[in-house]
Amino acid sequence: MDPSHIFSHPEVVWELMLSAPFLAPSRTPPWQHRGYLPDVRRGQDLKQVIEKGGVNYKEAEPTSVRPPPSHHCGILHFPWQQSRRLRRRTESFPGTSGRAGADMTTGRICCLVLLTLGVLAVVVVLLVTLTQPKCAPQQYLHGAVAADTETCSNIGRDILKRGGSAVDAAIAGLICTSVMNPQSSGLGGGVVFTIYNASTGTVEVINARETAPQGIPSDLLSGCTSLHIGPKWIAVPGEIRGYEEAHKRYGRLPWKSLFEPTIKLLSDPLVVSPVMDKIINHQNFSHVGRNLCPLICDGQRFLTRGKTFRWPALQKTLKILAESGATAFYEGEIGKALVEDIKKVGSVITMEDLKAYKAEVSSALNITLNKNITVFSPPPPMGGAVLLFILKILEEYKFHQASLATPKEKGETYHLIAEVLKFGNMLKPEMKDPTFSEAKAVVAMMLCNKTAERVRSKIDARGDHPVDHYNFSKFLSNCNYESKGTSHISVLAADGSAVSATSTINFPFGSFVYSNQTGIILNNELADFCTGKSSIRAGERPPSAMVPSILISKSGDMLVIGGAGGDWIISATAMAIINKLWFGYDLERAISSPIMHTNKDSILFEEHFSQDVRNSLLKRGHKEQKVEFSMNVVQGVSKEGKCISAYSDKRKLGKSAGY
Repeated sequence: MDPSHIFSHPEVVWELMLSAPFLAPSRTPPWQHRGYLPDVRRGQDLKQVIEKGGVNYKEAEPTSVRPPPSHHCGILHFPWQQSRRLRRRTESFPGTSGRAGADMTTGRICCLVLLTLGVLAVVVVLLVTLTQPKCAPQQYLHGAVAADTETCSNIGRDILKRGGSAVDAAIAGLICTSVMNPQSSGLGGGVVFTIYNASTGTVEVINARETAPQGIPSDLLSGCTSLHIGPKWIAVPGEIRGYEEAHKRYGRLPWKSLFEPTIKLLSDPLVVSPVMDKIINHQNFSHVGRNLCPLICDGQRFLTRGKTFRWPALQKTLKILAESGATAFYEGEIGKALVEDIKKVGSVITMEDLKAYKAEVSSALNITLNKNITVFSPPPPMGGAVLLFILKILEEYKFHQASLATPKEKGETYHLIAEVLKFGNMLKPEMKDPTFSEAKAVVAMMLCNKTAERVRSKIDARGDHPVDHYNFSKFLSNCNYESKGTSHISVLAADGSAVSATSTINFPFGSFVYSNQTGIILNNELADFCTGKSSIRAGERPPSAMVPSILISKSGDMLVIGGAGGDWIISATAMAIINKLWFGYDLERAISSPIMHTNKDSILFEEHFSQDVRNSLLKRGHKEQKVEFSMNVVQGVSKEGKCISAYSDKRKLGKSAGY
């Protein structure tokens, strides 16, 4: 029923009042209440009683310090007050004074006013109830966090509930992730934030990628053909400076409070997760992994799934950082201990490198899809331009749910996606540090309409084109690209903020170098220079596939998304967006559906990818590259209307949280 029609149905209002104990008038008539005209029998008219000789009333005496009240018109009256009220009421009948009659009229008005107020209260409750958005059981109204693990998602959610900003929640969740999934990220790595600021309507990127140290060996890249593990591949960590910059700009809660949940977590033993077990016991890491034995070995044997370990050194480090801030890492005792440890095993990083490190702040790249949705992603050296390039080209194919309706249409659709992924992933080596390259000009050419048209003109029904066909960097159209303004954008949550953040140490367990004094596992980010580079300069940031992104529609709907998984990140994030935006999948299905990735002119299929689609692509001439081990993980939070959904990728056994 439309709430505005409530007054035209008084019988409904009455039933609602009767069903609401805190509003309903008594179902018992006033004359049946204990202590009210005690000698009047049910159904007997008060006038008749008086005319037959009056009421034999004996004033009640209180039986306790707080005698039980009786009710009249919703107003409480104690028994000793009833005698006076009774005398006034009996005077209002024939033979009594007019004043008593006026009292009776006033009482009736009182009842009518209170009844009206009760009805209005019911209407207000009804209106509030009926206008509340109807969200699914697993959706939220206020905010949500999708982290690698349920524990870290819960920590982020609790930060939001305490009044923290989205940045506060992201930092607290990332600190937790460095403990729960130490193979993936940590204080020895780097982080990139894409942040929507509701108060200004802008999206900023905080780039805390690692940098090359001053003493980097000139022949480092000659070792690119070997396994990129060991101290020579360690870059200057940027994680903590990234947290500091983000918190300084957007934090609400005290810095210390963001560390406290994980410090408490480290008081108990940690469990080797199935994901960690799979990595440390993989044949590729069986030898180099011995460097981590002070942390995750029982003697000389790696701990296995379900076994526990403690991490007191990291807990001590986090306590110092919580009290002293990032200065302790880049100028103080944590930095000095870290440099001392890694120098012993061959790293060239010095305290001067740490002191010189700074996080960079820039505007996000953006494009508009379907004339309605703006996609924000980070500029080089991150992979945001490649993600936007892929989506911009695919937009013109106007995919929708029917694009997957029949096997033939499905095969054609995935052929187009595969071809565009090939063109896009071939451009990843061009995502160089703009301080040391022409990356800004390259991005401008990648994202202009003329380039998108040229790429689409090179896509046909074949999938057997040679590698050079997809090497489009030398044919980029010479045209200008400009990011559009964003002042019109609505907010994501109650505080108006949205954050997509990606943190990494590159390979699983990074360089496999462990600092015993600080409990920090170091990255191997210098290995990212091995793609398309002939030299490295001190202070340069390596290229990355990280694409923490935010999509916002004109109506205020939003998708906050990003991934982990090295080379697979851009393909995985792009396919999750395609699934959600154009194929109409819900968030869980959009992220969990098996994906395909491309390497040069070949396709890599994730396990459980549709065999029918795979066969269709191979018939078109596409080449398949077998993959032994891959880990693409996507986390997402979406808002449609007033309902918020969150999904943490089950590939990493994650679980989201919200409220």
